[in-house]
Order: sequence, then structure tokens, then C-alpha cells
Amino acid sequence: MSAVEPRNLTEVEETPEVRRWLEKAGYHTLPEAERRRYVAHVADFCAYTGKSPAELVRSCLLVKDGLTKISIKGRRAMQETIENFVAERGLVGRDAIVVGNRIRGFLVHNGIFIQGRASIS
Repeated sequence: MSAVEPRNLTEVEETPEVRRWLEKAGYHTLPEAERRRYVAHVADFCAYTGKSPAELVRSCLLVKDGLTKISIKGRRAMQETIENFVAERGLVGRDAIVVGNRIRGFLVHNGIFIQGRASIS
């Protein structure tokens, strides 16, 4: 992740999905600079995908027969997109795991169960 804040940072930070994540994960109590670094990962991912936080969440859902449930295909596609994002940012090792997990954490706190590959070697 670069030291430059994404242009969409403030817009992304104000969305209900990001506010929910910050509150549920306890990140809302972090010092502002640290909290904004966390949000910057999600904002950068939104810019990368061309989707808003709400669209990221919706892309992992499926409505069938009037019921909303997690889409296995959508979740797999999201996992692949997260892995591509981390790789294209040149992140490796711990940095790659942290950024990927932060994005997945955003999804988890918005009702999408998603986990990365095991990092134990």
C-alpha cells in the first residue's frame, strides 16, 4: 500500500458498510491516522474493483426464490479478486496477509463469511 491516501477515502469511510465494520471490529476507537490506514485498504480495493462498499457486499450475495444467501461463486470470485489485488500491489508475506485479511474482515462484519488461504507453512 502506498503512503498516498486513496482519493475515495472520505467517501468510502462514510458508507454504512464501512461504519458497521469499524464499529463491530472496534476500529472506531483507534487513533484517526491508524483508522484511516485501515479504511484506506478498503477504499483502495473499491477503486481497484470499481465497486462501492455496498456493491462489494452485494457481489457476494445471491437472491433466489425471494431469499438472500451467500453466493459460493460470488465469494470465490471475491477471494480471487482480493488475491489479485494484493499481488498487483506487490505485497508479499505478512503485508499481503494483513491487507487481504483487512478486506476480508470488512466483508465478514457485513455478513459475508470469507476466509483466506492458510498462511501456516
